[in-house]
Amino acid sequence: MKRILAILLTLCMTVSMLAGCGGGNSGSTNGGESKAAGTEDKGSPAQSGQSADSGETAAPDGDDAGATSGGTASGTPVYDFSDRDPYTIKVMMFGDADTQACAEISEAISKITREKINADVELTRIGFGTYLTQLNLALSSQEELDLFTPFTTSIATLANTGQIMPITDLLSEYGQETLAAISQSDWACAKVGDDIYSVPANKDKAANFGFNMRKDILDEIGVSVDDIKSFDDLHDVLVKVKEAHPDMYPVVPDGSSMWGILAYDPLGDNLGILDLYADPQSETVVNLYGTDFYREWAERLYQWSQEGLVMPDVASNTESRSNLISSGKGFGGFSHMKPGFDLQESAGTGHEMISWIFDDAVSTTTFVSIGWCIGNNSGDPERTMALLNLMYNDPELANLFCYGIEGVHYEVRDNGKIGYPDGVNSANTPYSRLAWGWPNEQITSIWESDEDTVWTDLAKFNDEARPSPAKGFLFDNSKVLNQITACQNVVGKYHKAIIGGSVEPGPAIEKFLAELESAGIKDIMKEKQAQLDAWLGK
Repeated sequence: MKRILAILLTLCMTVSMLAGCGGGNSGSTNGGESKAAGTEDKGSPAQSGQSADSGETAAPDGDDAGATSGGTASGTPVYDFSDRDPYTIKVMMFGDADTQACAEISEAISKITREKINADVELTRIGFGTYLTQLNLALSSQEELDLFTPFTTSIATLANTGQIMPITDLLSEYGQETLAAISQSDWACAKVGDDIYSVPANKDKAANFGFNMRKDILDEIGVSVDDIKSFDDLHDVLVKVKEAHPDMYPVVPDGSSMWGILAYDPLGDNLGILDLYADPQSETVVNLYGTDFYREWAERLYQWSQEGLVMPDVASNTESRSNLISSGKGFGGFSHMKPGFDLQESAGTGHEMISWIFDDAVSTTTFVSIGWCIGNNSGDPERTMALLNLMYNDPELANLFCYGIEGVHYEVRDNGKIGYPDGVNSANTPYSRLAWGWPNEQITSIWESDEDTVWTDLAKFNDEARPSPAKGFLFDNSKVLNQITACQNVVGKYHKAIIGGSVEPGPAIEKFLAELESAGIKDIMKEKQAQLDAWLGK
């Protein structure tokens, strides 16, 4: 059934694209469905061709043969919003940045968008520590917020609480280039019900986990990363580091997180997962916090903490792993991996970094569903979608959003790559570099610390990662919102302390599981299993 539906969907999209290319007007990939509420027949983009990497042809198994790697459209999208009053599109993104830098970059972006969509852009950046809190305040206060990334917040939650709008019709009218550039399997990860609610970021869409560490210290203690075959081997390395550098923490967190395991499918919110460690093809929803691998991780980090190998008070830490290593406080830390990660960390820490990778790469809906949404209180959804389409397809705009202003926040090197100006680094830059969080990093300039092949390497990594049996499934949590809120409060009370090694795991996990059960986690898991079974066609 899923194969048939995929083929039918592809045929519909192909016919629609051909209709759009054959005439002077933009074709609709929804077969003539009505526009989003409040959408006027203005400002439609001229047909400018399909993405260079787009294929949109279904393979026999219903997956995509092309359109997996992004890239720019063969022509920059063209719009006509000249009959509308000027509008300021408010954009919110995570990451540290000075107010002045955001204002300067907003003006540089606006010089382009005034001409293209008759709109200014007001960019706000908020640090990781408070981003989700500030985003929730903005959405709950009915503040006018046009475009933002929900980061780790489930789009199902935002959709079911009416905080983001469906963008299926907006995409077909004002985002055709983006619609064509993204694969059907990725779009499936951005749907709630039958509607698309998010544009997936074109970044790493899978991850393997590892321990990233300073190579100079590894060399100093006479160890090669190839010597590390297990966590026991890693433990022995950390002990040697502690002996050689007693004032340095061998293991440091990234912010308040020490979680280093992700070869399972969180099914959106970690409240009911697929344990792919126990069974790589598992289709049974279980409680993450009751799994063997969760307990083993907690016991390992607790033991290491007792030995002084782990930075204390993880749950209250606000510094990034890179900053802790850069400042000499830490030797290494756990992180998800992707092609070029060691080079990026080397540039960020000022030390040559190397990783021991201990998990296979797995791709899940959660990795793909992190994207960009239009707030339900947007004053102009059409121009907001037009801006999002430009962000995904226009390299000049993508560079401005990702890196800032050339000559101010970055410079072009003789080899064509880009890097920080003299005297600026990742620790003191006024505009933090988090290209993976923006809509399409793969049309931007290559950073000097990256390989020339970074984008093709990333595309290969995404394509070769092992997909979860539930990839493409997005949990609709509307029936259990109260239980989810209650369980999230319990998770906030216990999880970081347990996996950070701050408390003895046995008693803490026992209390944790009991409070989760009282909060209704079984209701969530039952509903999630029912929806997953239906999605699997059981």
